[in-house]
Amino acid sequence: MEIQVISLILTVLFLFIFPKTRAFYIKLLDFSVLKKLNTYVIIFMALLLIFISNLFIFNRSLSATFDHLTNSYSRTGTMMLDTYELVLFIINLTLLLPIFEELVFRAPISIWANKLPSYLITLFISSVLFGFTHPEYPLFGFILGIAFGLVFRFTKSLIPALLTHFLWNVFTLFYYKHI
Repeated sequence: MEIQVISLILTVLFLFIFPKTRAFYIKLLDFSVLKKLNTYVIIFMALLLIFISNLFIFNRSLSATFDHLTNSYSRTGTMMLDTYELVLFIINLTLLLPIFEELVFRAPISIWANKLPSYLITLFISSVLFGFTHPEYPLFGFILGIAFGLVFRFTKSLIPALLTHFLWNVFTLFYYKHI
């Protein structure tokens, strides 16, 4: 946990220390897109894409998913954590990792997209790299990268991509019964 916090802090410092990079990232952190209805439609569509992909990739049915979500509750992944560790785990999974991953994987796409012939190429490269950072499920990580990248592309802001990432991670906390 401490290494991840330090990594996030160093990444943010590095990204914001240079004036051009700072201006670029500040431009990408546009909250005004949250005032538009189409932003929420895009986020909903991305979450739907992620959820359906999850069903296919992990060979789950909707009824099994519903049963899994509603059956008798018992924490599996975090049972051995004390309250402090559980809170840190939740903060890490829902806040720190999405911020770090979106700053590292989504924002550089817009830099590369200006240099490469197509946004699809940069989206593919970024999503492959994102999939590799999720070694437990690289194909699903690739799909996540595509979904978050498309949210970023359609809204032209990191905020909706962060929100989509956050919502998916919160869903997985309950789905995999971490809390």
